[in-house]
Amino acid sequence: MSSFVLKLLAMVSMAIDHTGALLFPGNEVLRLIGRIAFPIYCFLLAEGFVYTSSRRRYLIRMAVWGVISEPVFDFAFYRTWWEPAHQNVFFTLFLGLTALWLLERFFPKNPVLGMSLVLLPFLAAELLSTDYGGFGVILIVLFYACRCRRAAGLSAFALLNTGFSLTSSWIQLAGAFAVIPLAFYNGKRGPKLPGWIFYAFYPAHLLLLWWLQWQFF
Repeated sequence: MSSFVLKLLAMVSMAIDHTGALLFPGNEVLRLIGRIAFPIYCFLLAEGFVYTSSRRRYLIRMAVWGVISEPVFDFAFYRTWWEPAHQNVFFTLFLGLTALWLLERFFPKNPVLGMSLVLLPFLAAELLSTDYGGFGVILIVLFYACRCRRAAGLSAFALLNTGFSLTSSWIQLAGAFAVIPLAFYNGKRGPKLPGWIFYAFYPAHLLLLWWLQWQFF
């Protein structure tokens, strides 16, 4: 299974999750299906960090799309253009990338310092209340650290996801099913599409769901 197929799977499951959250809030089945999206995105982000030609541009892209998506995210879920209590998932991914950059730069020379610095983006995600918070940052670091030991990484993810579900929602337990498609990842890129399509899908589908909710619900 290529990264392209994983991206499509994550996009579809995310759209199903948000459809349940915004249009059918009483339908837990849709939310359960959507739980696999975030772990897949975290896995792909760690892979992308390894293969990207520019760490800096990768970080900037996440930050820019976070800023673009924030008013859409806030209006879709909170009916306001600015809700400081919760930030969209692009900021979690940005902070996860920041953690990887800190690890790559400092861990080889000083492992203790490198691991300690990872706490900064973790705490930032918690303080800013980004989507999935510090759990998302740690998950990205986990997938990066275990990229050469996938079975161990997926097992550790399943345990971490279980622990996170105990502090968030039982529905999050379904996120562990992401290990199935991730176990079949073949390391290949697959068909190439402009990267902005995958980034733009996030605010675009939230806008569509908001419009549907406004028109029919």
